Amino acid sequence: MMKRAVSLDVLRGLSIFGMILSGTIPFGSSLPAWMYHAQTPPPSHAFNPGIPGITWVDLVLPVFIFCMGAAIPLALGKKLEKGQRVPELVKQIAARFATLVLFAIYIAHIMPHAIGKGFCNLNLLGTTVEGYDLQLFTFLGFLLMFPMFANIRDSKKKIIYRTIVWGGAAVLLLALRFIYGQEFSLYRSNIIILLLANVYLWGALGWLLTRKSMTAKLALFIFWAAIQLLSKYTGFGNTGDVLPLVSWLFKLRMTFYLILLIPSTIIGEWIAERLKSPKNFTEQVGVHLWKHVFFTLAFILTVWLVLALFSRWMIAVYIVTPVLLGCMYWIASKHIPTYKKEISLAAYLILIGLLLEPVEGGIRKDYVTASYLLITGGMATCLLLFFEYLSAYFAHSKLVKIVEGAGSNPLMAYVMSTWFAFPLLHISFFIGLYNLLNPAGYPWIGVLRAACMVMVLMLFVNWLVKKKIVWRV
Repeated sequence: MMKRAVSLDVLRGLSIFGMILSGTIPFGSSLPAWMYHAQTPPPSHAFNPGIPGITWVDLVLPVFIFCMGAAIPLALGKKLEKGQRVPELVKQIAARFATLVLFAIYIAHIMPHAIGKGFCNLNLLGTTVEGYDLQLFTFLGFLLMFPMFANIRDSKKKIIYRTIVWGGAAVLLLALRFIYGQEFSLYRSNIIILLLANVYLWGALGWLLTRKSMTAKLALFIFWAAIQLLSKYTGFGNTGDVLPLVSWLFKLRMTFYLILLIPSTIIGEWIAERLKSPKNFTEQVGVHLWKHVFFTLAFILTVWLVLALFSRWMIAVYIVTPVLLGCMYWIASKHIPTYKKEISLAAYLILIGLLLEPVEGGIRKDYVTASYLLITGGMATCLLLFFEYLSAYFAHSKLVKIVEGAGSNPLMAYVMSTWFAFPLLHISFFIGLYNLLNPAGYPWIGVLRAACMVMVLMLFVNWLVKKKIVWRV
C-alpha cells in the first residue's frame, strides 16, 4: 500500500499558515515592504504593477497550487490502480470543480460586509460590536460547511446530507436577501477558491490525458505557455470576461497557473514512485553527510531567491543561483541519485524563469509573469525536498504534526480565520481584547498577535483531524 506523502501535507499546511497570516497582519503600519505583496507596499498598499520582485507572501499561493498539482497523480493514480475508469474520474473531477465554484460563491456571500447593513449594534464592557447580527449569520454559514464537506463514506447518507445542507445554505442566502436586501450574484465569489477550481479542473484533466507520456506533458506545457504569451501581448486572456454565461465560473487568465501546475504533477508522479518503495527515507538517501548539505541547500536557495529578487540584486542572482543549483545537482548525481530528477526539473524551471525575468520587466505576481510561475515552481520543488528531509527526521515533532494536520484538511484551514475566528471574536466581544494587542507604534506586536491566532487555528484544525472531522470536496 502506498504511504501518505507527509512532506506534501506539511508544505501545504505551511502555505495555508502563510496565506492566513499574510491577511491578518496589520496593514497601513510601519512594517517593512517584504511583509506584504511586493506590488502592494506599505503604507498605502496601493496596487502598483510596475514594482518588480517577490516577497514571502508572493510565494504562498504558488506553493499551495504546487502541492495541489503534486497531489493529482497521487489521488487519481490510486483510483486508477483500484480499477476506476477514466470516464468515471472525469465525472468526479467535474463534480469537484462545480462544488469548489459553488463553495467560492457561497463563502463570498456570507461575509459580514457582503451581507449588508446590520440592524443590531451591541456594547459589552466598553467593547462595541457593530452589525452583531451579521457576525451571527457568518458564523451560522460557517457551521453549515461541516455537513457540506464532511467525509461521509456511505454514499446514500452522503447524498441525503449534502442535499439537506445545500438546501439549508440556499435558505440562508434567501434569508439574507429578504432581511438585508442582499442581491445574490454568481459573479460574487472568493477569487482564490475560484482560481483553485479552474486550475484543478484543467490540471487534472490534463494529467489524465498525458499521464503515460512525458512528451505529451511537455506538449501540454508548451500549449498553456503559448496561451499565457498570447494573452500577455494581445489581451486574449480577457476573452472569457465578455461571455456572461461562462465568466462567473471560468476565466482564461486563471489557466496561466498551469505553467506551474503541470511540472508539479511530474513531481507528484516521482513522489508516488518513492512512496511505493519498501525503502524508507534514510535507505533511499544513504547515511553520508552529503544528504544534510543537499537538503539544507534546497532551503537556502529558496530564501536566497526571495531575498535577492525582492532586493533586486540581479547580478548576484545570475551568479549565485546557478552555483547553488550546480552544487545540488552534483551532490544528487554523486550521492543521492533518488532526487536527481527533482533537482534537475527545479533547475530548469528556475534558470528559464531567470532568463525571462528581464524580458518581462521583472518578476511579478500581479500581473502574473511567466518568470514568476517558473521560478516559484522551482522554489516550491526545493521546499518540498527540504520538508521531505525535515519530516523524515522530525516525524514525531508536535509542530510537524500540527502543520501536517492543517495540510491534510486544507479547505477547513483556509476558512478558519475569516469565517470562524473573527465572527467568533465579535460574537464573544473578545474583539476588543484582540484589537488592544495591536498597539499604535508597535506593529510587530500586531504580527505576533496574528501569528499566535493562526497557530491556535492550526491547532484546532489538527484536533479536528485527530477526531476524523475532515472536509473533502
